Amino acid sequence: MSDTEPEEKKVTPENLVLAVCAVAVIQLVGLLISYQNLPLFQSIVNSTGYVNPVGGLTGGAPVESSAGNAILLVGLAFLLTLGLVWLLRNKRVTSFRLIIFASVSIASFTITLFTADVFAFNYLPPAAEIPFSFGVAALVVVLIGYVIFVKNVVWLATGILAFVGAEVGSFFAESLPPLTALVLPAAFALYDIYAVFKGPLKMLVGTAPNVALVGMSIRAGVFTLGLGDIVFYTMLPSLALLQAGYVAALATVLAIDAGVIITLFLLSRRRLLPGLPIPMLFGIAVLLFYFV
Repeated sequence: MSDTEPEEKKVTPENLVLAVCAVAVIQLVGLLISYQNLPLFQSIVNSTGYVNPVGGLTGGAPVESSAGNAILLVGLAFLLTLGLVWLLRNKRVTSFRLIIFASVSIASFTITLFTADVFAFNYLPPAAEIPFSFGVAALVVVLIGYVIFVKNVVWLATGILAFVGAEVGSFFAESLPPLTALVLPAAFALYDIYAVFKGPLKMLVGTAPNVALVGMSIRAGVFTLGLGDIVFYTMLPSLALLQAGYVAALATVLAIDAGVIITLFLLSRRRLLPGLPIPMLFGIAVLLFYFV
């Protein structure tokens, strides 16, 4: 995450409250999506098992498998970011935008199709289910394409990407083995430290920030939050809701948001900071309290 105008002091109580309220709203949306989609994902998990790329036991994953899942996903993120850095450094902006659009829109279309279909099945006439589901999923993709290729309207980009981040976080919480869902945010928090201070994310933002952040970040007040941050800010409360109930979900939200406040406050001293380590530390600690 970053301060959008580092030359001015932007870390004020008002800006902190506005940013954290924005994060809390996104987390609430993620919880609502998780609650709505739970019966569908339970049915899928019961019939096919969890999404577990490197194997493991049916219905769960041992420690080795969970670590393998985390390493695989972090490795893919690292390689993708390296490729994006290479494209920007070689001034291949169109190719850069195409890759961002493809990666975000494919995931967005698939997950939104699930979410919209469940909503339509519950609340709309049967004849409207398929048109509504495909229409909403297609609209999300069109809006993502608009903000990436046509005009980066800040409020529109923030709204649509925040919704997508909430959906992806909910999807991870419901489809990954519970142990993997705990290990994964910890692994990405460690990677986030490297990526922001020494690794490809620092190079990516430093090469062309006005291009690099489009389609990959949202605006929370005067602060810019990465899409990956939003995914994990919503994933842990959804995991808590599914595994331990409403009180655990609320406690996880409060813990993560306290970590967000601390991280944003530290931006008064640095232009760019990893958005995951402190919130994930607090959030995982609360989850472990309830799980153990």
